[in-house]
Amino acid sequence: MVFFIVNPRAGQGMGLRLWEKMKEEGKSLLGEEGFSVFFTEKQGDARLFAREITREINKEIHSGIHKEIHKEISEENHKEIHKEITGENHKGIPKELHGEYSGERNREAKAAYIEDRICVIGGTGTLNEVIDGAMLDNNSFPISFLPVHRDNDFARALQKGYKIPESLSSLFAKEERKVDYGIVEGERGHRRFVVSVGLGFEAAILQELLSMGCSICPKEKQRIRSKALSYFYAFVKELKRAKKIKGSILLDGEERVEFQHILFLSIHNHPYESGYALGCGASGEDGVLDLCLVSTKKKLRLLYIMFAALFGKHKSLPGVHCYRFKKMDIHLEQEVAFHVDGESLGKQKDLSISCMPGRLRLQI
Repeated sequence: MVFFIVNPRAGQGMGLRLWEKMKEEGKSLLGEEGFSVFFTEKQGDARLFAREITREINKEIHSGIHKEIHKEISEENHKEIHKEITGENHKGIPKELHGEYSGERNREAKAAYIEDRICVIGGTGTLNEVIDGAMLDNNSFPISFLPVHRDNDFARALQKGYKIPESLSSLFAKEERKVDYGIVEGERGHRRFVVSVGLGFEAAILQELLSMGCSICPKEKQRIRSKALSYFYAFVKELKRAKKIKGSILLDGEERVEFQHILFLSIHNHPYESGYALGCGASGEDGVLDLCLVSTKKKLRLLYIMFAALFGKHKSLPGVHCYRFKKMDIHLEQEVAFHVDGESLGKQKDLSISCMPGRLRLQI
C-alpha cells in the first residue's frame, strides 16, 4: 500500500497539479485498492497523517496480519508472479500467449511487490512534517519524496542537477538511500529536521517574512509584492534590530566554545537554505551535522557574509565559525528567534541538537 500525502498548495498550487498528473498512473500501477491519498489543508496536517499511517501499519506488523495475508497466497502463485516480473517462463507457456496476458498480471505483481510506504508530494516543509510525525522506531518504513520544484533545498543537496521524476514508476524504481536526520530538543519538546535549524538573525528574517503575509500587517508592508523586495525589506529591518548576545556551545560533550557577540547560528544536515549555502560541505549522509556561527562586533559584516554565503564562500570571513558534530548543546543568555526547516517556532535560548545517522529510508 502506498499512502500519498499531498500538499496541494505547495509551490503555488504545483503540488495539486503534480498529483493530478500522477494519479492515473497510480491507479494503473497500484490498483484502486493499492493506494490512499491525504490532502493537507493547514500546517501540521502532514505530521498528523504520517503519525496515524505509521501507527496503523506498525499495529498490523506487530499483530501478524501481514503474515496471514501472505499465507493466503500459495507458494505456486507467488512463484508465478515472480516469474512474470523477471520475465521467466518456466511453465511452458507459448511466448506469444505469455506476452498477451502478462501486462495486466505484471501490474498486479508490481503492486504486490511495492512495500508499504508514504509518498510525499510537496516541499521541504511537508517532508519535514511527515518525518517529524512518522513513527520511525523500527527504522523500516520507507518514504518516497516528489518535490514540487527541482531546486528544492533537500533534493538538490542529495543530487546535483536533480530532475523531478516524470512518473511514479520511475520514482519507485530509484535506489533507496539511507539518509540522516537531526533532532532538536528544548523546553517545548523535540522536533526532527531534514535540512536545517536556525537561531538569531536568519530566523528573525523568516519570522518577519511570515508576518508580512498576514492580513493584520500594516499597509506599507502589504504593498510589497515582489519576493526579492520583501526579503530585502525584512533583511534591512532585522539588521537594524539585531542584537549581539553572549553564549556557548558544547560539541560532542567535549569541546566548549564561548562567544561574546553572537548574531546567528545555522545548523545544517544539508548545505542549502533559502538560496544560501550556509551549510556548505554538509551531505546528509555522513552521520554528522554542520554548524555555521557568526559572532562579530560589527553588524554590517552580515551584509558581506550573507552575500558570500550565496556562493558558499563565507567560511573564511572574519566572524564566521564553522564546526562539525554529532551532538551539540547550545546556551544563549537570552532568547532569540528560532526555526526548524523553515517553520518559525518562536524563541529559544537553550537547545540540544543531535544527528541520527542513516535512519531514513528515502527515495527521491
